[in-house]
Order: sequence, then structure tokens, then C-alpha cells
Amino acid sequence: MTRLTRRSALALAAGVFAAGRAAAAEPLHRCEALIDSIGVNVHLGHRGTPYVDRFAACAQALDELGIRHLRDDIVLVGDEPAGQFERIADLADRGYRFSLIFYDGLTPGPRVPPERFAEIAGWAGDGLIVAEGGNEPPVAARPGLARLSADHQAALFRAVRADTRAEAVRVAGPSYIQGNVAAAQNLAAVVDLANIHAYPGAEHPETDGGGSLARFVAAARPVFGDAPVIATENGYHTALATGSAHLPISPGLRARYLPRMLLWSYLQSVRRTYLYELISSFDRGDADPESRFGLLAHDGRPTPAFAAVRNLVRLFGAPAGEIAAVPADRDVTLGSPVPDLITARFARRDGATLVPIWLGLDGWDRRSRAPRPDLPAQTAELRLSRQPRRVRLHRFDDDGAVSVVELPADRRVPVPVTDRLGVVELT
Repeated sequence: MTRLTRRSALALAAGVFAAGRAAAAEPLHRCEALIDSIGVNVHLGHRGTPYVDRFAACAQALDELGIRHLRDDIVLVGDEPAGQFERIADLADRGYRFSLIFYDGLTPGPRVPPERFAEIAGWAGDGLIVAEGGNEPPVAARPGLARLSADHQAALFRAVRADTRAEAVRVAGPSYIQGNVAAAQNLAAVVDLANIHAYPGAEHPETDGGGSLARFVAAARPVFGDAPVIATENGYHTALATGSAHLPISPGLRARYLPRMLLWSYLQSVRRTYLYELISSFDRGDADPESRFGLLAHDGRPTPAFAAVRNLVRLFGAPAGEIAAVPADRDVTLGSPVPDLITARFARRDGATLVPIWLGLDGWDRRSRAPRPDLPAQTAELRLSRQPRRVRLHRFDDDGAVSVVELPADRRVPVPVTDRLGVVELT
């Protein structure tokens, strides 16, 4: 299959609409479902990082970002519930919900005994909604580790199911990566959620290369069966001087890619994608990837990616006080096909229809470590089932800002499309 054909097949399976298909057959996604599918990693138990040293500023940044789902690794130091769990409970009281990692002892960090689940859930207040198995356990390193990982996961599953106060908590499997996925045992009977770390490296979000989201999902199926998938880590780093095999992209391109990644993951039926991470935990220079993952720089400055994700969440959220009794129901179809085009239809609670639209192209030259030159915009025609009152195009830029232009309020709307996310707002 060609790249276009493969991507088109994936898109259609996820409910992305294409020219010539009956409008009534196209699913209407909910904006609130997209927002609920977005999370971000934090490290509230890591002393010496901004998460602890500047917790109040991090909490304020979370409020501005608009993401309500957080992922954290449990770090037991013996003074609980002080420290990390005070911070978790504080955020839980403000409406944040957590996936918490129960370390299995196979990776650095103290093992978190599954039999302490009820105690830990109590410390987290109402915040715990996902109990997660080990983080990237190296089960291929030597014989016997896959069994230890599986035993830990089974014990965690039993502990959650035994706690009648935790009926809403879901159990996610360990986040196996690389060759460890094939070495893992089948855990389908002891998970509610499959767990992947789907970093595409320097590839674009819709790639069908080695960083393809579909490949990560397919590789996880022998381990987790048909369980719904969450990506507990995904994202890009901008350490342009790194010698790591995990290749970087520029800050501007990351701002271009992350909104596309979040939409693409949602349309590929990934239940939730936790971006890595809120604020860079370290500041060891431009050669260190771990110092350049944060949506906030180590000193707290928002990166362009922070602005891009914040603006995506704000656009798909209903304006305050504007909740329609009947959600948007207008049908939208495409005119002539456009290569590499990805789009879908969302209903916002104020009655607006949002149509995200972009070209799933690779914008990064990995050899020169620089953005590729922009290609000319393509024109896609949206055909509407009823006359709109107003049509606006929100264009996401590489600095994280969003520009807005008016389009003709007709039933056939020509839309200029590039590899920068555009969102057509129909009211």
C-alpha cells in the first residue's frame, strides 16, 4: 500500500471523513471527548525539580493549560502522606485526576507494593482514576523478569478489584517499550487498559514509518489483547545538540506537531494521551533530551508548544455560559480528494461545529535538523448540509499563537490547507 492509501485507511477507520462518502455515515465527535483524551506527565515526588521546588507555579500553569488529567510516578520515601501525596491531594481537590505508576522494582525507583493500593488511593483523595503497572520494565534483559513483571501486574489488579471504594479505578498495564514488548507475557486478564509509550522520535505524528502510532498499538495487542489503549507518554523534545538516538525537532515544529498529535491519537481511538512533560525536570543543556521535553522550560517559561496545546483546549472548550440545548448536527463532507488531508467533525457544547483540517506531512529534515521549506497551500472544499451564519478558520502557528480569518458563509466553503493545523468553526 502507498503511504496515502495506508493513512487513508487508518483515518477512515477512526471516523475521519473523505470525499464521496455519505454525510450521514460520518460520526460526530464531541469536543469534550477530545479534551478528556489529553493528559500530561508530572513528577510531584521528585525532590530537586521544579515540580517540588515551585509547586505553586506548576499548579498555576496547569490551570492555564486547561488539561485536567495528570500522570505521576509514586515515590515512597516513608513520610507519606506528606510530600508528594499532599501535592496530589491538593490538585485532586481542584478537579485534577491522576494515573499513578506502581513501580515493580525492575527499574530505578522504589517498588510500590500492590498490597498498599487502598492506602495509596486514600492518600490521593478522589484523584486516582488509573492504577498503572511498572514503567518501561526491562523484561528482555534476562530470563525471569517477564514473570516478575506479570506477577506484579496481577497483584495490582487483584488489589484494585478487592477495594470496594475503588470501583471507578481502572488498571493499566506496564508500559513496555522496544524489544521488551515482545518479551512480555500476555496480561489481557489483568488489565482494563493497554499502555503504550508512542514517541515518534523526529517523525511527524501521522507517520507510517518506525514511529507510527498504529505500529505501537499493534505491537501491544499480543500483551494486552483488545483492551482500550492509553498512551501514558508521548511527545517531542527539542535538544537539538543531542547525540541520542531519540532525535529532536525544533521548538517551532513541536508547536506545529503537538496539536496534530493529540487530534490524530484521538481519531485513532487512543483513549488518552499523556504528553511528556509539563515542565522540564532538568536544565543540563541543549544536548540532554530530558532537559527539553517540558511544555514549560526548566525556569518556568512557556514554550510555543505550551501555547499551542493551551489554545487547542480553549478552542474545543465551550465558551463560558454558552451551552446549547441541542449540539451541533450539521453534516460536513469534502469535495474533491486532497492528498494527505486529515479532517473530522466535532460538536462543541455551544452548538458550533468544529472541523480540524490539516495535511499530515513531514515538516522536519532530520539530516540538517531544520524545518523543511513550506509547501504551497492546498484547497479543500467543505460542503455543508445547511447554511452557516458564520465561518471562521483558526490557524495554529509555529509560535503557538492562533490567527483567525473569516471564510465565506456559504454551503460550499473553500479552505486553504497546510501542515499547520487549521480548525474551521461553523456557527
